[in-house]
Amino acid sequence: MPSSVDISGRSFFLSLAMINPSNGKIEFRVATSIADYLFLRRLRNAVRQQLTNDTAKLGYLRQFRFYISRPAGLEIHIAWLRGRRAGYLLLRRAEGTCYVTEAVAKRFRRQGIGLAMVRFAIGRAAELTAEIRASNTVSIELHRAAGFYPLALDGAIVTYRYRRSGATTA
Repeated sequence: MPSSVDISGRSFFLSLAMINPSNGKIEFRVATSIADYLFLRRLRNAVRQQLTNDTAKLGYLRQFRFYISRPAGLEIHIAWLRGRRAGYLLLRRAEGTCYVTEAVAKRFRRQGIGLAMVRFAIGRAAELTAEIRASNTVSIELHRAAGFYPLALDGAIVTYRYRRSGATTA
């Protein structure tokens, strides 16, 4: 279980711990601790070949810089299942939409965590964009199941969009 205060002094429990209403066992917390960021680094490196942007392995120094800088418009959530970190969800607001990236640790796959993360993201933004490798059929099916529709194909990358009913673009 995470400590109540991370090294930067922010209260862990004030980090918006939330339970996903669609699955009471999965809990989402804003990433605040070094342990959260190390988990994110390990999982991101494990799935990096499925990413659509930078697929280089992420080293400790680069991860530390990222942890310190906390880019504006970026939310990082850790999905917890039975007291264990199970996945991460990145939400990056830019260009009138919110880009979503998610990953589930291998041993937690096929338990509904990916869909719970996407539904959690839908609750956070009226419009979401997911850029997915065309070869990543699991992610494509996940996003389609959550109501995303294909928007564009650019080489090996397919862009999927979700827009909540009645939402307008920014």
